Amino acid sequence: MAIGTITIGNTLALPDGGMLYKCSFAGDGAYPTHGTLSAAIHTALKLAIKTAEGLTTDTNVRGPLNPTIVDIIGGDCGQYVPMWTAVGLKVRDGGHATWNEVGNGTNLAGTTFNVTFVTK
Repeated sequence: MAIGTITIGNTLALPDGGMLYKCSFAGDGAYPTHGTLSAAIHTALKLAIKTAEGLTTDTNVRGPLNPTIVDIIGGDCGQYVPMWTAVGLKVRDGGHATWNEVGNGTNLAGTTFNVTFVTK
């Protein structure tokens, strides 16, 4: 499975040309070991940006419509702690003292992740 549709709440342009996207989405219905792949998250965020801008086609090769995620800032995500890695979105279980990554196949679909994507 995959994460739910990303909804963009607020955006903020950064002085270095990057952007902050305050977003929410439902977690993965069957969390994969080592996290949701970077390509899938980038595609979902790109679609959310186009939807928020009311666009149907991508006319930019680079820039705001084709972001590269460099980090993620977790907000209210229940007991879960999202983090951005070289592989993509990894989720740790903050409800346990060990903060281990959630197990393969864990159903996170009932959890809304409120995060801020940092892009360049």
